Amino acid sequence: EIYNSKVKSEGLVNYDDIACTWLKQKKKKNSNEKSITIYEHKLANLPIQGKPELYIGGIFPMTGEKYRAPELAKVAQMAVEDVNINSGILSSHKLVLSINDGKCEADVVMKRFIDIIKSKDTSRFRSTVGMLGPACSDTVEPIAGVSKHFRTVVISYSAEGSISRDGSTNYPYFFRTIAENKEYKHAYIATFRQLGWSKVAALTQDGAKYSDYISTLQDEFQSNDIEFVMNRKFPKEATDMSMYLRDLKDRGAKIIIGEFYASSARLIMCEAYKSGMTQKQGYVWFLPGWFDDRWYDIDWLRRVKNKTEALQPGNESASFISNGGTI
Repeated sequence: EIYNSKVKSEGLVNYDDIACTWLKQKKKKNSNEKSITIYEHKLANLPIQGKPELYIGGIFPMTGEKYRAPELAKVAQMAVEDVNINSGILSSHKLVLSINDGKCEADVVMKRFIDIIKSKDTSRFRSTVGMLGPACSDTVEPIAGVSKHFRTVVISYSAEGSISRDGSTNYPYFFRTIAENKEYKHAYIATFRQLGWSKVAALTQDGAKYSDYISTLQDEFQSNDIEFVMNRKFPKEATDMSMYLRDLKDRGAKIIIGEFYASSARLIMCEAYKSGMTQKQGYVWFLPGWFDDRWYDIDWLRRVKNKTEALQPGNESASFISNGGTI
């Protein structure tokens, strides 16, 4: 009807105008219905569609020997849910978090990253906004390096270790929500000055990326008239710590910065007790702050281990037993 009238009156036909005119017409209604246009009626009867989804690839230390923190995945999921229900943040989209177990191992983390990037669903990859993780410093550098080739943002929530002297250039897509541990130098120097300490040493596990900051720390100490005695390293498979502690003791080091896993910490503290290198003898140990609250309680750890072994294989409860470790 509209088309015919337009042809008769104007000769030339503009289909856009005809369509708009039709949509603006009032829809025929019953006497008790509210008057609406055809456009309003069509819009109200469109099938309900979900919001476009934005994907985040999460890599968490769910299981593993070095460090476990499955609760991090739960916290991240809670954050995603909070964003999704907040109409003031990304109201036109829905965040979706995939949870992957990185086990705090470099090869496993890289495999998880590849799995996310090389998804068979190409539309999902195009909708992936970035990676959350990994947790451990030893696993960060490979992911941070590869991410620039895929232009994929990687944000670590707990990896404090240094990965480059010029991270902004070499790793433009890598960010973290926690400061690098090399920033500890300010706290150490202020503490030592306040307490009048002028001599310090370090005991670190060889090969751990997290402890690389000790070299920078040594230079800062010397610049502030604090003698850095030595950084005594030990291999990760070491079980007899007497030799390493003896070296520190012979060099007169009583303030010791320790960077090692919780399993090594138990051996070191036991040997420190035997060698008379505890607070009672005037020694001060700085240990990593992310160890389990009861990392030193051998009896409790033994009970936890027995309970874990009693669980059937594949029971998810086993993955929630944390043994602490350096990240």
